Amino acid sequence: MRLELPGHHPLLRRNLVMRGAEPGRLVLDARRLMFASPLDLTAAAAAMHTHAAAGRETTLVLPDSPDVTAYMQRMDLLKALPHGTRVEGDVPDETRYDRSTTLLEIAHLQADTADVIGERLGQMAIRHLGPRDGRRVFKGVGELIDNAISHGASTCGAFTAAQAYSGKTTGYRRLEIAVCDTGIGVLSHLRRNPDHAHIVTSAEALKHALRPGVSGTQDKRGNGLPDLLSGPGGSATTRLVLRSGDGLLRASRLRGSELILLADTSVPVQGTWSWLRVSYRS
Repeated sequence: MRLELPGHHPLLRRNLVMRGAEPGRLVLDARRLMFASPLDLTAAAAAMHTHAAAGRETTLVLPDSPDVTAYMQRMDLLKALPHGTRVEGDVPDETRYDRSTTLLEIAHLQADTADVIGERLGQMAIRHLGPRDGRRVFKGVGELIDNAISHGASTCGAFTAAQAYSGKTTGYRRLEIAVCDTGIGVLSHLRRNPDHAHIVTSAEALKHALRPGVSGTQDKRGNGLPDLLSGPGGSATTRLVLRSGDGLLRASRLRGSELILLADTSVPVQGTWSWLRVSYRS
């Protein structure tokens, strides 16, 4: 199949763009991509590894925009692709500078790498959001990491990337993080718990996952995913997007008011793709 990534933030939209059918092959066509975010990059890596693990050929078509291609390269997407992936397009020369305080390049998230990755993200959050707000946000980020490792476990693992903004040009101190796993997905996970066996759609499962204490196990758990919206505090503007199976949840919180939108999608994804952006006025 050929999955197209056109315009800005294509993976935040309700429906992905699928063209034609190429059995036994995944072509990720980013020629018309005008802006790449951590979600675009980590989801690309997760999708490629999922298909490669099933014995399918994988191809990445690079953006026509040199700037977007350079960002993909800087964020290590090309290094994160499965072995044997064909890359079409021009790869620019690169002079790499240390941006460890603002970027977390695509990282393979597994149980033995989670602590190191979490420490990096914690340092980024505190540096750019401040000690109080940074710790609040990192609590929610830790929940995304924990879910990917425990609930989204698979032979391919999960992928994460992040970018922080100081607010000097945008007026907002901001942290944006994506975590994309290749596991069984939210619906199958929740239905392991008999209390949630009545859930039949991925969109409904995503909505339940935002309720306190909801889990695919019968263990007593904390708030979990709900902390992603409320945890950053009342002064934060928070956006959360979860995509799993053929379900999509888009949530936002501004000055204590929450808005949650659910949708069924035409192109299902394996596992769970998560994107979180938290902003504070500088």
